[in-house]
Amino acid sequence: MAGLGSVGSGLDPATTAQQLVAAERAVADNRLARTETKIKAEVSAVATLRSAMSALQSALRTLAAPAASQPRSVGLSSAGAFTATAASGAPTGQFEVEVQQLARAQKLASGPFDTAAASVVGTGTLSISAGAHQFDIEIVAGKNSLGDIRDAINAQAAGKGVQATLVNGDGGTRLVLSAVDSGTANTITVSANGGDGGLAQLSTGAGMTSLVAAQDAMVVVDGITRTSASNTITDLLPGISFTLTEAKPGTTVQMNVGIDTAAQLASVKTFVEKYNAALSTTASLTSYNAATQTAAVLNGDSMVRSLTRELRDMVGGEVTMLKDMGIAIAKDGKLTLNEADFTAAVARDPSVVGKGFGTGDTLGAKLNGTMTSLLAADGPLKTRDDSLTQRTKTLTQQRDALDRRMSLAEARYKAQFIALDTLVTKLQSSSNFLSQQLSSSTSAT
Repeated sequence: MAGLGSVGSGLDPATTAQQLVAAERAVADNRLARTETKIKAEVSAVATLRSAMSALQSALRTLAAPAASQPRSVGLSSAGAFTATAASGAPTGQFEVEVQQLARAQKLASGPFDTAAASVVGTGTLSISAGAHQFDIEIVAGKNSLGDIRDAINAQAAGKGVQATLVNGDGGTRLVLSAVDSGTANTITVSANGGDGGLAQLSTGAGMTSLVAAQDAMVVVDGITRTSASNTITDLLPGISFTLTEAKPGTTVQMNVGIDTAAQLASVKTFVEKYNAALSTTASLTSYNAATQTAAVLNGDSMVRSLTRELRDMVGGEVTMLKDMGIAIAKDGKLTLNEADFTAAVARDPSVVGKGFGTGDTLGAKLNGTMTSLLAADGPLKTRDDSLTQRTKTLTQQRDALDRRMSLAEARYKAQFIALDTLVTKLQSSSNFLSQQLSSSTSAT
């Protein structure tokens, strides 16, 4: 050891100081490491709890929505003429539907011209209207070819119900004006004024002829006729949207609107799964293994115990309602769903899901209220998060303080060992001197 920085004592002051500090801080390091492990485990546990309860709340909110409590299905006796969808709460029953004609958007075409670029049409003002839109286009010399006129129309027509294209047919190039929207209310008219008179070739009733006539859709429901500018009709029957796809005059399609039991069943199954998962989560986080004498991270936690008790009490208080819906409560508080019993319950009472899980004084609303309080920005889980964050900060501060304390201790120990080494060196020097003196005295005698 004397060769490692020591002269008299045989100890290396720096190494010895480091060894003493390492031994001294080992206990504190272990304690802080245990605390850190515990905090991380609690953070993970709280995140797991939040995830399970958020999933349960999502299932509850889905059940509370009209789409779950009053879903509708649509059946048609034959396909082809139209499709239909029904929103929640739409009237149920059977309807006879006949699609007599489809809505069409008008198309007008000019007479043929030689080419788009070379054909000079004329100058003046084109006035175009389509439905509620009307606009004027000035056509001047040098920019009055068929292609120029198409570009000028499209530059002005954006958002005004008309689109211009050129079609190169066998007889020449034609200017085609298409209505953006279908229906007779969106008929296109074109008039020409001023200039050299050449634009008259593009006026309706003169040079522009009809390729496709504007037409309203016509549908008959239970003998009542309805016309529409669009093939999509959303206000024919409350909550039912029709998309007309093919005109079949004289052909009646039976449309049946009923309760969508499958959709309700899927929503209730999801609730049962998420509720059971929530109970499994709280049980796992608070468990105790007697064989290994190991407690889960939230074992004995009052917040989790209270939450579990509240959930089970609310569900247990609605045992009759749940039973009528085909849901049974097991001894461990978990739920089981009998799909056949549920389907029969909905057939008896289509509003059974809404009564149990809709808004108002229902089991679903009560459970959702508990979840809302738990997950709120100022709720118990947020408070626990804040506490864990503060504990983590405190742990970091304790580690920093330990580092500073150990640095000071190491410096102090090193200084003490250097002083000790110096003292030992002096004592050895004095001892050597005395030994020499005694030796000299003995030799002289």
